Amino acid sequence: MRAAATAGFTYEPQALDSVPQGALVLLRGPRRVGKSVELKRFAQKQLENGAPPRAIIHAAVDGWRARDLRTLVETGKRLAPSGCEHRWWLIDEVSSVADWDSEIKNLRDNDPEFSQDTVVLTGSSARDLTRATSSLAGRRGPVQRPDRTLLPMGFRSFADVMLTARGEALPGTPQLAPMDLRSASAAAVFDTLLPWENELTAWWEIYLRVGGFPQAVTAQVRGDDLGPVVQALFDVVQRDAFGSAGLSESEVGALLARLSENLSSPVNLTTIAQDIGVSPDTISRRLNDLAAAYVLWPCHAAEGMRPRMGAQAKRYFIDPLYARLAHERSASQVTPDNTQLTEQQLGVALLRAAEIASPGGHASFDRVLYERTPARKEIDFVGPALTPVAIEGKYTDSGTWVGDAATVNASAHAGVLATRSVLDTSAVTPDKAWAIPAAFLAYSIDT
Repeated sequence: MRAAATAGFTYEPQALDSVPQGALVLLRGPRRVGKSVELKRFAQKQLENGAPPRAIIHAAVDGWRARDLRTLVETGKRLAPSGCEHRWWLIDEVSSVADWDSEIKNLRDNDPEFSQDTVVLTGSSARDLTRATSSLAGRRGPVQRPDRTLLPMGFRSFADVMLTARGEALPGTPQLAPMDLRSASAAAVFDTLLPWENELTAWWEIYLRVGGFPQAVTAQVRGDDLGPVVQALFDVVQRDAFGSAGLSESEVGALLARLSENLSSPVNLTTIAQDIGVSPDTISRRLNDLAAAYVLWPCHAAEGMRPRMGAQAKRYFIDPLYARLAHERSASQVTPDNTQLTEQQLGVALLRAAEIASPGGHASFDRVLYERTPARKEIDFVGPALTPVAIEGKYTDSGTWVGDAATVNASAHAGVLATRSVLDTSAVTPDKAWAIPAAFLAYSIDT
């Protein structure tokens, strides 16, 4: 908490707001994204609301065994003040404990006190936490949002942090739902932001380099080197995603580099396997591991607004620093350009917006998709999270954006072309796209 207070900026994503007494909540997300800080902020708020300090039990459980969780509960109950009627159990990185969900389920079923207490669990394995959701069904208590996801800082927060550090601020504009990007109210928002186009675009391009991990944003605010942050992220990938995979550091770097080189294209597993010298099945498992560790996310092809699982998926990183990590940890001379990173980060902004609309659904990867047209062209983003809108990223400055919009114009969607600086919302029919600067789009739909 002291470190967060001295970071040089204020950022409170409020991922644990509105947790009622008696709830069992799962907070998931990548390591180093700030879940532990959110857990301690939650404890602080309970203290401010009058909770007895010894009724709040916090434990970081990396390396624990499942039976240690039962010991924690038994010990915590003895340490609580006499007559304590309610406790708050804050258990950090529970997904590192094998079979933790069975133990928590058993405690919730058979311990009358624990079954009524507030329990907040954090974890960094989407696969593990998704599995646990079903085993804990009926034991979550009186909570409307029992599953929550914390991703790296979105562009709206990043831009506000950077401007605040300079004593500046953008005009207050409402956050837009992706499906409303072709509305009159959205056009009004973009018009309001127009005088800030140069400023927002400059910060967008810095965001494409820095990303949204709190340590990276802190380094940017202080003018520090990002190298240690990149190293820490690589350590997380090596340990969490590939800890038991048996891949060497060079093989991990080669895989990340190939993903970076193909950032905006469907990934051919066989080709990558041949390049690295492993089997396609190994590559498939490792990509699933990376998605489970919140390092990347698969953008599936759409089939009737549902993911077509048999088709090649695009694979985007969850944060720009992973693309930098991929380049620095391999011999690759290819780095994603701003067009590719813009496409990636708009996709992540859509994921964050979808998470707000339907908390806990991030790991299903079924709300933000891409579409392949009959003419074998690709529309970058469609899906339930943004229907009837489709977004195509070109990041152009030129006046030729109308030609870039030809694919989305020929589709059944109301098109939005993400440009670098062009704003044109004059089209009144869905078959003609709007051109909107990517920084405006991200600032308007992101958190």
